[in-house]
Formats: sequence, C-alpha cells, structure tokens
Amino acid sequence: MSVRTKAAVLTVTAALAAGVGLTAVPAAASTTQGYISGGGPIEDDWTDEGTLSSTSHSRSNATALLQQILWAEGVKESNGTAFDYADIDGKYGANTTYAVKQLQKLYNRDFGAGLTVDGKAGKKTLGFASRNFLFDGGAGKVDYIGEKHVVTFKRSSGKYQLKVNNTRGWKVASYNTLNVV
Repeated sequence: MSVRTKAAVLTVTAALAAGVGLTAVPAAASTTQGYISGGGPIEDDWTDEGTLSSTSHSRSNATALLQQILWAEGVKESNGTAFDYADIDGKYGANTTYAVKQLQKLYNRDFGAGLTVDGKAGKKTLGFASRNFLFDGGAGKVDYIGEKHVVTFKRSSGKYQLKVNNTRGWKVASYNTLNVV
C-alpha cells in the first residue's frame, strides 16, 4: 500500500472519528496577498493561487514549497533521476520546469486531472496538489502525502509556512521572498 493510500484511509478514519464537518468557507487567495494562503477545507486551499514559473515568482519560498511537492511525489528531474531534496532551492529553473511537467503528467495519468503539461504551476496544478493533504487541525500542520515522501507544512492565520533547512525554522510561503534555504 502506497504512502498516499495509507494516508487516505487515515484521513477518512480521522474525519469520521472526530465528527469533522466537511463544509466551510472556501479559501480565497491571490499573489497580491504576497503568500500562499488557505482557509476552510484544505483540499481546495491552492485552487486560487498565483502561477509559479521561470518567469513568475521564480525565486521565492512559494517555489521552494512547490519543489517540496515535487520531491514528495518522486517525479523525475531533467537528468532522469528523482527530484532530490537537495534540489529544493527556491529557484524555478529548467530542472524545476521539467519536474513540474512530470508532476502534471503524473496527475493526468493517475487521476485524470486534465492539466496542461506546460511546466508552470498555476491554479489547476497547485489546486490538484492540495487534494493530497492530511490535516492535523490541533497543531495547524498540513501533511502533503506524495507517492514517495510526506512533507509537513503549517497553516497559521491563513498563511502557509514551510521548513526546508531546520536551522532557519518555519518561513511563510511568500511569492516575493526567498529566505527558507
């Protein structure tokens, strides 16, 4: 059983045990807020985020967050190997573009996502990624359940936070700042 399958079973079990309601105010975000945001049910947190690409927010904590997803999924990078944790640098270059195309192909193949395979992480690609969340509401932590790894993010006061380098601590997933690596 894959990490994702186990997590799905745990999510349903936890929701039923806790009596969690499945309706809430939907998330609303944009790049003008300056960070990746979320509110309400986590499975639609990123359906309204800005586009990340080699020409849009290409050096940012938001890009590092996307790179953590690429690592969690175990998608291939341009040299044919798996996207490594060492590749998480917050810079949206050719390697990240290639890996995002692989992620889009993965979502299309495994889930029928209907994504355009263009190497840009926009509302549809990021929105589809947010379907792989498992939420621990008590601690404000959100786990992304990939095919190969699990990545933990924080969602606090509507702002997503990530940690790449343990010595730097939790940082807001900003569109315009790169200080997480």
